[in-house]
Amino acid sequence: MIEIKIYTEEDREEVIDLVLSCQNDGTRPFVSVEDQPELLHIKDKYINTVGNFWVAKENSRVVGCIGLMNCGNGIAVMKKFFTDEAYRSAPHHLGRRLYSRLLDFAREHHIKMLLLDTPKNTHRAHKFYEAAGFRLMEEQELPVTFDHPYTESDFFYLRIGESI
Repeated sequence: MIEIKIYTEEDREEVIDLVLSCQNDGTRPFVSVEDQPELLHIKDKYINTVGNFWVAKENSRVVGCIGLMNCGNGIAVMKKFFTDEAYRSAPHHLGRRLYSRLLDFAREHHIKMLLLDTPKNTHRAHKFYEAAGFRLMEEQELPVTFDHPYTESDFFYLRIGESI
């Protein structure tokens, strides 16, 4: 049974391993932990800033994660949304479950706009975001700045009241 829980420091290495294995799957430029230092400071960058970070575990093994970085003024950034490939589709639909948990939290904490970045060539992710109501925007249109590991990125936004 898969459980979705709030991140603890004991999850750190498994989260890093999952994120890097998904990012460095050969479909996009290589990135390291140094390119995304918030991975080393999840509690400070996500949880302690009135955001959150969740891990999905099966048999104590991290098989998915998602983070919400609160930027203030009703704006947050969704980051580090990854699932082990075996859990992406039926019967698990882990991505949907993680995203649903994040969206519920965002609503409870009066987040009005979610932002995200994703590499340009991640078509499956783009389909997921568009089906969830996200819309493309240019980087210069972002209402806040945030770190992202890829120079060739697409940016999306969702007004929470408009989500599907």
